[in-house]
Amino acid sequence: MTDTESTNHFSADEDWKSEAEAERARLAEAEAKSTAESGQQAIPEATFDYFVIALASQAMMAMAMRPDPSGQVFIDLNAVDLKMAEHHIDLLDVLEEKCKGNLTDEESKMLTETLHGLRSQFVQVQMQVQEHIAKQGGGLTSEPPAAPNSSDQSSSDGGSGLIIP
Repeated sequence: MTDTESTNHFSADEDWKSEAEAERARLAEAEAKSTAESGQQAIPEATFDYFVIALASQAMMAMAMRPDPSGQVFIDLNAVDLKMAEHHIDLLDVLEEKCKGNLTDEESKMLTETLHGLRSQFVQVQMQVQEHIAKQGGGLTSEPPAAPNSSDQSSSDGGSGLIIP
């Protein structure tokens, strides 16, 4: 290859890269405009943090945790699936174990704190479910109790639940 050919080759590579970047930007702009016009929410970027949040959300759903209108978290004790919650927490534990040494400090801290919080919530929900079962004299039912025994066991839909401040 002569000096002229190598210079032209380099120039063509740079032109191609800049054209590709410009096309990528046009496509992203068109997608954002289309999403805004259709009223749909954009799909979040696939990141490690989002993956951890998705798994943590599954664990929280299995623990029947949902926001209360007052901003607190309500747990519907009749809808708790402790085995599924434990499964999702275990998945996050496997992820933490398999990713050791491959995460940034921020990612590692986020995963560790998420696992710690979920484990604490799991223990709390598990104790509340056991108390609920002992009071009801059997398993979890969809029947609401006649009257809640304390102020921390109430629900806007009449079911048995726990409000976490």
